Amino acid sequence: MDLDLLIGVASLVAGAALLFIGLPDRSGTSPRFLQFEASLVLYPPLIMICFAWGIAELFSWFFRASH
Repeated sequence: MDLDLLIGVASLVAGAALLFIGLPDRSGTSPRFLQFEASLVLYPPLIMICFAWGIAELFSWFFRASH
C-alpha cells in the first residue's frame, strides 16, 4: 500500500472522527471541550484541514498510480 493512500485514508478517518466527536448530544448541548470560545474558532478549521489533506493525498495517489 502506498504511503499517500495510507495518509489520505487516515486523514479522512481522523476528520470524520473529529466531526462525530464534536456533534451535540440529543438535548442540544455541545461537548464540554467545545464550550469555550477559542475552541469554536479552532475546531472547525482543524476538521476542514483533515478532510482537505486527506482528499489531496488521495488525488496525489490516484494520479501517481494512473501513470
